[in-house]
Amino acid sequence: MTHWQSGMYITPARLGERESDEVAVSFVDLTSHTQVVTFAAPFAAPPHVSTQIVSGSGAAARWESRPINISTTGFTLFLYRGDGSVSPSTWTDVPVQWIAVL
Repeated sequence: MTHWQSGMYITPARLGERESDEVAVSFVDLTSHTQVVTFAAPFAAPPHVSTQIVSGSGAAARWESRPINISTTGFTLFLYRGDGSVSPSTWTDVPVQWIAVL
């Protein structure tokens, strides 16, 4: 993985920066949840970020995820009820994967 450093020359090989990981999300009785994710090293510019809830059953079945507040150093993972329900849910270590690409 290549991350930009001060003084680096821009080359085609460095234009494909990316980082990915998985976070375990836990919360009690909520209809939406946010969690800050920090990149291992800063990007040269805010990257494109995609997220995915890995579990499709149980408490996570009707939920969706998306990144918000994307910066060079991280983003906020926003999880919410995708079915419009106001019934709260409880999650215990539900995996959510993300990938950031510049």
